[in-house]
Parts: sequence; structure tokens; C-alpha cells
Amino acid sequence: MIKSENKNRYCEYVSYALAAALLLLTFPLRLMSCLLAGMIAYEIITSLSRHISRLVRTRIASWIAVFLISLLVVASLVLLVAGAWNVLTRDFANEYDLYAKTNSMLQEAQRTLSPVLGDYLPQSYNDIQNDFFMWLQRNVTVIQALGQRAVHFMAMVFVGLVLAVVVSLSQGGEHAASAPLSYHLQQRVRRFRAAFRNVVLAQIKVAAVNTLLTTFFLYAVMPLLGHHLPYAKSVIIITFLCGLLPIIGNLISNIIIVTIALSVSLGAGGVAMGFLIFVHKLEYFINARIFGSRIESQTWELLLVMLLFEAAFGLAGVVAAPIYYAYLKAELKALKVL
Repeated sequence: MIKSENKNRYCEYVSYALAAALLLLTFPLRLMSCLLAGMIAYEIITSLSRHISRLVRTRIASWIAVFLISLLVVASLVLLVAGAWNVLTRDFANEYDLYAKTNSMLQEAQRTLSPVLGDYLPQSYNDIQNDFFMWLQRNVTVIQALGQRAVHFMAMVFVGLVLAVVVSLSQGGEHAASAPLSYHLQQRVRRFRAAFRNVVLAQIKVAAVNTLLTTFFLYAVMPLLGHHLPYAKSVIIITFLCGLLPIIGNLISNIIIVTIALSVSLGAGGVAMGFLIFVHKLEYFINARIFGSRIESQTWELLLVMLLFEAAFGLAGVVAAPIYYAYLKAELKALKVL
């Protein structure tokens, strides 16, 4: 009996070590995009499959239903990305319109900003083009590296989606594991899935609230004050995408909005700054309520973990930090040490 307990405890320790090693290896192996895409697609597929499984009784019908749901989820994700890209590019499709807007923005910025700051800005759209092409010539190797990373990112996202479909089709449900190591590994997977689901759902809610407030500001507040900001649709999409990054995403979107508002007029920039400061303070309470109910973490905890992960793993660490931290807290609470 004692020998069996020691074996079970040893397998539990091994499962913790394997889980930690696999999660940390996603950074040097650049598999974070694969992990995120696969987990998101898998969670959507399994969530929809539970409802379908109540309507079908045979295993073949269930397998077909899961397969069709998998195709629908993958196609929807691809169409969502394509639609967002189409909206973003449509704002900048007309070269003459972009030329006129850019020149107007630069002229207004030169007029409203102090001479010291204005000296650091380009004078016209042509200056931006020339500076951009000169930068490309000086950084050819950087562009090639970015292109390779972009291709690798898209390939890993595709692999993650395929793996999500394959795993969802191979599982007819949760199977009880007889071997102790298999059992403990399943426990690690279950807790990581729960942590991932909680963080992603919480962050999507935060991003949605931020996007709704930004939409109200761009299409209601600013027009009432006589200011019409350009590229409003693109700004809304960027706001939502940035909002998926905890804390810093909100700051990035705010900087973009204030910059565009300043290009319209100094008054518009002041209004944007005041409104976004108010929204930023409001979202501290919203974030605390949403994340507190999901993963029981304060804002300062997430910020500290994100800073540490960014220093250690770069941008991928910023994205993974809330998920990994929520998983760590779940494991510690299960061990009753937290």
C-alpha cells in the first residue's frame, strides 16, 4: 500500500515537471501561436459539440457532427480574420485620399504642436514615403526575418487549427485513465484548459467593453463636439485586437486614438485624452471585477507577471503570462498551499 502511494506521488511530481517543461518550451520553439490557435478552436468545437451530442445517439452521427462543427469553426475564424483585414485595408485603399488625409494631419500637427516637437515630424506624405523606403533599404535583413517569422506564425496557426480538429475528432469524451501517470497528466490538462478558458473569456469581455466605449466615443461624443476622426472603423478593430492583451493593450489603443485626434486638432486631442483617461480609470474597476471573478487576480499581479514574462520571453511572454499565471494559481489552490 505504501509502495503504491509512493508510486502515485512520484507520478504526480513527474506530471508537474512535464507540464512545466512543455509550457516553457513553447517559447524557444516558437509554438505559442500554435498553442493559442489550437486551444481557442478546440474550446469552441468542444463547447458546440456538447450541445450537438444531446441530439445524436450513434457514434458515427456524433463523429460527423463534430467534423462539421470543426470545419465551421475553422472557416469562421478564417473569415473573421479576412473580414477584419478587409476593413483595415479599405480605409487605406484610396491612395489619393490617404495622401490628402496624411498631409492634412501633418499640417495640423505642425501648426498645433510646439516648434520643438514639430521639428521631429515629417513635412508631408512624400517625406514619409521617402523615409520608409530608405528604412527598407537599410534594414533588408530585418524585413526578411520579419517575413520568415510571419510565415512561421501563419503555419503554426494552421497546424494548431488542424490539431484542434484532430483531437476533437479522436475524443468521444473524457476517458478515465487507469495508469497513475496518465491520470495526473489528464489532471494537468484539465486545469490548464480551465485556466485558459477563464482568462480568454475574461479578456474577451474586457476587450468588448473597451471596444463599445471606444465606438461610442468615436461615433457619438466626438461628432457632437464637432470633431470627426479619420479611420474610425480601423481604430475600432485595432482597439478590440489590442484589448485582447491585458493592461498594455488598452494603453496601445489609447495612444493610437490620441495621436489620430491630435492630427485633427489640438482640441480634439485634448477631448480624446480626457475621455480615454476616464475610460482607463473605469476599466480598472471593470478588469478587477471580471478577472477577479474568473481567476481571482488583481491588476497589479497580472502586470508584474507580464513584465517578468516580457523580459524573459518577449512579446509571446506578454500574451502567455495571464494564462500561465492563472494555471499556476489553479494548481497551487488544488494543492491547498494558496
